[in-house]
Amino acid sequence: MRHFLIFGTHPRLSLAEFRSVKPQTISPLLIGNAAIVEDHKWDGKELMRKLGGTVKLGDIIATIPTSELEGELLTSHFTPLLTVPQGGGQGGGVRSVSRGWVRGGVLNFGLTVFGSKAFSKLPIAFKRALKSRSIASRWVTGKEGTEISPAAVAKLKLTTDGIDFCIFIEKDLVHIGKTTHVQDADAWSLRDYGRPSRDAIAGMLPPKLARMMVNLASLPRTKGEGMEGVVLDPFCGSGTILMEAALATDAVRIIGSDRDAEQISDTRNNIRWLVTNNILNSNDEQRIETFVSDVRELSRHLTASSINCVVTEGMLGPPLNGNESRATLERNAKKIIELWIATLTALKPLLTSQARVVGIWPAFKTTGGVARVDLEPHLASLGYQLGDPFEDWDVPTGPLLYHRIGQKVMRRIVLLRPI
Repeated sequence: MRHFLIFGTHPRLSLAEFRSVKPQTISPLLIGNAAIVEDHKWDGKELMRKLGGTVKLGDIIATIPTSELEGELLTSHFTPLLTVPQGGGQGGGVRSVSRGWVRGGVLNFGLTVFGSKAFSKLPIAFKRALKSRSIASRWVTGKEGTEISPAAVAKLKLTTDGIDFCIFIEKDLVHIGKTTHVQDADAWSLRDYGRPSRDAIAGMLPPKLARMMVNLASLPRTKGEGMEGVVLDPFCGSGTILMEAALATDAVRIIGSDRDAEQISDTRNNIRWLVTNNILNSNDEQRIETFVSDVRELSRHLTASSINCVVTEGMLGPPLNGNESRATLERNAKKIIELWIATLTALKPLLTSQARVVGIWPAFKTTGGVARVDLEPHLASLGYQLGDPFEDWDVPTGPLLYHRIGQKVMRRIVLLRPI
C-alpha cells in the first residue's frame, strides 16, 4: 500500500507528471527528490514504463523510529527476503534472494539515504551484520561513493539478483524502501540519439520532457474513458511529442503539423524508424497523421471542437551564443509572445470544453541580461486560464521548470484550460 518514487533532475515537474497519471493519489510525503505515496492500485512496472521523470520506484517494507536505524535492524528486515539453503551447499555456492540469486555467494546491494547525511556508515554496518550471518556482500555505489544510478541497478540486476535499499529519513521516523523498478536508460537514449532525423543545431525536445508533457495533458488512457483522445502538436518539429503520445496513450488520433515541410518529412522518417525497430507497431503508426500548415491556418485542416488536448513546445527563439544584450532577448521574447497569442487564438475554436493545452514558455539568460516569455496578462482575453497540477495537494506553489546546467534557455511548462 505504501510505495516510493525517486525523481530525476526536475523533481517538481516529475511530481506533477505523477499526479496527472495517478490523479486519485492523496498528497504524498516529500523527502528531497523523492515521494512516498499510498496507493491501493499500484503497478510499478506500468508506472515505470509510463513516467518520464521518475528514475526509480519501489515498495516501503518497514517504518521504524530513527533511533533504531542501524545495520543489525536493517538486516533483520532484509532476512525474510533471503533464503540460505540448509545443508548440501557447496563452498562459494548460490543463495536465493527474493526472486533472484546471490551470485558466487556474494550479495550485491545498493543503499541510499534520503533526507539526512547522518547515516553515512550504515552500509558498512549492514555489511558487518550480513557477515555475522555468513553472508558475503558487496556495497555498490556510484563514483566517489555517490548514490548508485538507476542504470547501475539495472545492469547489476539488483531488483532481482540482489537488493537496492532506499532509506527515507522523516524527522523521528525512517521509511525503508526496496527498489522494484528502474528507468530503462538505454530505451530513452535510443529514442533521443538513435533516431535518424535530428537537428542538433536548432535543438530538440528531449523525449523524457515530451513524455512528461504528454502525461501532464491527462489524455484518456483507454477507449471509452470519456471522449476518445485526440492530441495535437501544432509545432511538431521532428515528431518527439507525437512519438511519446503514441507510446504513452491510447489516443485515437495523434496529429502533428508544422509550417516547415522539411520538419514534417523528418517526423515521418522518425516514425517509420520507430516502427522498423519495433518501438511502435503498425497500428500505432496508423494513429499518427501529419500535415504542413501554419498554426494560424489550422482550421482549414481540423474541425471545430475536435481536439482533446494540445501538447507542444512551440518556438524557443533563435540559437543564442551567450552574449546577447537584454534588448535582443526582449525582442526575441516579444516575437514568441506574439506567436503564442496567434496560436491560442487559432486553437480556441478547435478545442473541446474540457481540453488542455500543455506548452512551453521560455526564459533567456546571457551575460547581457535576462528576459522571459509571460502570457499570463493575456490569457483571460484569449479565453484561457492557468491550470494547477497540484490542486488539493499540500505542495508549495511555484512554476514547473525544465533547465539543464549551462543552457541559456529555461523552459517553463504551463497547463492551460479554455474558459
